[in-house]
Amino acid sequence: MKVKALSRSTADYTRETKSDIQRLPRNIDPALHPLERAREYKRALNAAKLERMFAKPFLASLSGHIDGIYSMAKNPWDLDQIITGSGDGELRIWSLESQETMWRAPAAHRGIVRGVCNVPGGATDRFLSVGADKLVKVWSRSEGSVASDGTPEAVATYSGKHAFAAVDHHRNRSMFATGSSLIE
Repeated sequence: MKVKALSRSTADYTRETKSDIQRLPRNIDPALHPLERAREYKRALNAAKLERMFAKPFLASLSGHIDGIYSMAKNPWDLDQIITGSGDGELRIWSLESQETMWRAPAAHRGIVRGVCNVPGGATDRFLSVGADKLVKVWSRSEGSVASDGTPEAVATYSGKHAFAAVDHHRNRSMFATGSSLIE
């Protein structure tokens, strides 16, 4: 006569610390779990439905910058326009409708453009940019002068002691604020 006995090592199922997960014995015999395949199919189907439900539509890709975009601002008075600043110091104004560049300054800053913002007021087309080169520049598509090589130049430039990380403009007054990693 044959006698079968279960033998388990207690070291396999005891926790070393209280935060460890309790290991449980699991029998993966398909004869004991006849609905496992159907259950996994249902879980995969639900996951695919949730992924599709929470997915946001991809509208377009604006190609033109050589380096990555590190700052972006929308124009609240002209919803067709956004301003982007890239890691190679380039500024661009994009038309979202035509998905093309409307204006560009290839060497706006030496280094990363860390922040851009629009100057409030629908009558002006001015905007500000700050970069790792410790400069705040005021730009305008209509008022700015153009260099001999055809690139636009800033209307005004302000320098700081440290590199700027962000910029924003007051909604009513002609004042702007910059942010940095250092406190002065």
